[in-house]
Amino acid sequence: MTIKLQISDAVYASLLKDHTRVQGTIALVNPTEGNFNAHHRNTKEVEREYIKLPHGTASVTKDTVRLTLNINRDESYTFPSLAILSESAQASDFVLKTLKTKKGGAA
Repeated sequence: MTIKLQISDAVYASLLKDHTRVQGTIALVNPTEGNFNAHHRNTKEVEREYIKLPHGTASVTKDTVRLTLNINRDESYTFPSLAILSESAQASDFVLKTLKTKKGGAA
């Protein structure tokens, strides 16, 4: 099957200039034609340190601190409030240790 795609001038120029792939989605106009919409991605490299937690991750960058937790509903043995308390304490220790290390020992 052949599909004709319409892409923007900016995406085309990026393909020619960078010689890399462009991620995006195709919105079909009809069964043989579609429009390509590129995903806008942040491509700058960010120095990030992170730890895996039982239900998520904690990460630290120069500008942000992030904690994400996901507890499945079928985990009958897990109380969400206890997971939040326990894993946020682990994340807090990690963040403090990371910031102390980055600043040369001064928290």
